[in-house]
Amino acid sequence: MFSFILLTNSCRRTTITPTDPAPTSVTDIDGNVYGVVKIGNQYWSTENLRTTRYNDGTAIPTGLSNTAWSAATTGACAVYNDDPNNNTTYGKLYNWHAVNTGKLAPTGWHVPSSTEWDEMVNALGGFAVAGGKMKSTSSLWVTPNTGADNSSGFNALPSGYKGMGGGYSVIGKAAYWWQRDERNASQGNYIDVSNDLPSTFSNGATKTFGYAIRLVKD
Repeated sequence: MFSFILLTNSCRRTTITPTDPAPTSVTDIDGNVYGVVKIGNQYWSTENLRTTRYNDGTAIPTGLSNTAWSAATTGACAVYNDDPNNNTTYGKLYNWHAVNTGKLAPTGWHVPSSTEWDEMVNALGGFAVAGGKMKSTSSLWVTPNTGADNSSGFNALPSGYKGMGGGYSVIGKAAYWWQRDERNASQGNYIDVSNDLPSTFSNGATKTFGYAIRLVKD
């Protein structure tokens, strides 16, 4: 960012600092490009993360057996039902340990905290109605996709989750995203939306669950 000096007729100096242009996309270390939308004063990715590597180039373990997944105390990721088509549509599901590395996002972006999620939800009118404004109107959602109008541009798709035992569930019906905060020693914080409610909901889940990831600009 460059600054320059403007001299006025009164000989006073005024420093004008150009603002950074609004981002239109964000690219991860694997070269995946995600759209960006401004919600309130924040910039959010409009798709779930698909990276196979941390931002330092280290591979994120994947393909774990159910036993290994449930016992993991370090980062791992998976694709719903191990189907590559689900990776393209819904992105990957990461355990909270991957979030806790602080290395999932490219430079200038990060996994949002609960406070940042709350700011976004409040900009959309609060928890009671924000879910509908976040949800895509895509037919990928099981009907009824209650309240969905995607007026925020967040484009939430029903990516489901990977359970602490390694099984997959609720694709088509719900989406879950990790927040970067730790709720307690065994749980991380998450936020979700579902097909049968216009609201969104925040709670804690065991760190071995696999949830989607969105990014917010620094």
